[in-house]
Amino acid sequence: MQHVTPEWTGGIIAQVLAGAWRAGGPPLEVEPEEFQRIAPRLHETGTGALVWWRVRGTAFADTETGDGFHQAYRLHTLEAELHALRLTDVLCRLDAAGVDALVIKGWAMARRYPEVGLRSYTDLDLIIRPGQAEAAKVALAVPPALEDPVDVHDGPSRIDALGFDQLDERSEAAPLGARLVRILGAEDHLRLLALHALRHGVFRPIWLVDLAVCVEDRPPGFDWERCLGPVRRQREWVIGAIALAERLLGAHVEDTPAAGRARALPGWLIREVLRNWACDTGASHPELVFDALIARRRHPRLAWAEVRRRWDRPIEATLQVGGPFNHLPRWPFQVVAVARRAPTLLRDLRRTITSDNPGAR
Repeated sequence: MQHVTPEWTGGIIAQVLAGAWRAGGPPLEVEPEEFQRIAPRLHETGTGALVWWRVRGTAFADTETGDGFHQAYRLHTLEAELHALRLTDVLCRLDAAGVDALVIKGWAMARRYPEVGLRSYTDLDLIIRPGQAEAAKVALAVPPALEDPVDVHDGPSRIDALGFDQLDERSEAAPLGARLVRILGAEDHLRLLALHALRHGVFRPIWLVDLAVCVEDRPPGFDWERCLGPVRRQREWVIGAIALAERLLGAHVEDTPAAGRARALPGWLIREVLRNWACDTGASHPELVFDALIARRRHPRLAWAEVRRRWDRPIEATLQVGGPFNHLPRWPFQVVAVARRAPTLLRDLRRTITSDNPGAR
C-alpha cells in the first residue's frame, strides 16, 4: 500500500485537478483506491464541483465516490445563484450609501469558469474607495443581516501596488442580474490573484486553478506588461505563480512570459504547495498567534503544531522580505520575516494580556 505523506496527498490532488476546468481535460490516471482516499480532502478544499466536471462521463462518475462529487456540483451550482443574489444586495446597499466598489476574487472569478458553480467561494470580496470604509460598514450593518461574509478592502494598498483610481479606470463592467458591476480588468485581476495566492502560501488549490483559467481564457489584446507591472520582484512572483499552475495543473502557458519557467521552479516551492494542499496549513484570516497558543495551552502537541505552522511558511516569508523564488534555503527569509513581525507580535501580546486581565495596565 502506498505510504501516505503530505506530498503524496498533494500530488494526487494535483493529478485530479489537472485540466479540470477544460471541457475535454486529460484522462484521469489515478487508481480508484487513490481517488476514494483523496475524496474527503478534495471536498474540504471546495473543489468538489470541479472534480465532478473532471470525472463526469468516466468510470469514476459511476462510483459512490463519484456520486458524492456530483452532489457537490449540484450544491455549488445552487450556492452560486444564492451568492449572486446576496452580492446584488451588498452592492445595492453600497450604491445607496455612495460607496464606490470593485468586485474581486470569488464571484468575479467564478464567472470565468465554464459554469459559475464550478468555482466555490464563501465570502464576497470588494475593494472600496479609500476613506469610505466607515460608510460601507454602516450600510452593510443595516438590517436584515447579510447571509454571506463580506471582505471589504479599504483601498487596494494591502493587496496591490496600484491605487483605487488606477484600478477603477482600468476596470470592466460585468452583468449581474439586471445590473452591471465593476470588476478588475483582466490584467489587474490576474496579478492580484497571483499575489494573493502566494501571500497565503497557495494553500487552496482552487487559487492555482484560477490562474490557469485566467491565463487560458484571457481576452484578445491581453497586455502582459500591464499585468506584470513595473516592479521587478513582483513580476517574478506573478510569473512564478503562473509557472506553478503549469507545473502542478498542466496550465497552457506556451505563449506567456511563464513559458519554460516551470522546470526552473525550486523543489522547496513545489513541496510546500503540495504540503499545504494536503494539510490545509494556511488561513486567509488567521487567528492572532497568542490567542491561538492560549487556546491550545492545555494541549502541548497542538500548541507546538501551531508554532510550527506559524514559523514554517517559506512562501509567505519570501514575499514578506521581498525575496526571489530561487534554490537557496528559506530559513534566513523566515528569520527576517519573523523579526519584521516582532512589533505586531508584541502589540498582539499586549492586547491578549489586557483582554485576559482587564485590570492590567
